[in-house]
Amino acid sequence: MTTTLDWLGCATFRLSIGELIVFLDAYIDRVPSAAQTGMTTDNVQKADWIVVGHSHFDHLYGAERIAKATGATIIGSYESIRIMAAQGVPEEQLMPVAGGEKIQLAPNVTVDVYPSQHSCVWTKTAMPDSEAV
Repeated sequence: MTTTLDWLGCATFRLSIGELIVFLDAYIDRVPSAAQTGMTTDNVQKADWIVVGHSHFDHLYGAERIAKATGATIIGSYESIRIMAAQGVPEEQLMPVAGGEKIQLAPNVTVDVYPSQHSCVWTKTAMPDSEAV
């Protein structure tokens, strides 16, 4: 079985295992002034799964368009899934995870989900008032 891993910039990869297509993040489209990836979300014709690392735009942006166009299932945190639902991705294509799950993508392909605490949360108690953001 042929396996390829295509880097599409930032943390986005397309993993092809035989006929199975898995996107690891979906940030393909860029603003015109940024280096381009050589493809756009409109060019994606096949995707079975989209595994989103976390909800920041440089990981999540584009997943909604790929999922709607291909029928791919998005695996992501509850926050990522909430955002995708708000963008109109059908509920049956959304799989929220929190960490600890093992998801079978194909008979011989699984994804282990690990919890992540990657956010930009600033609280007033974390720094003096004069430095609060």
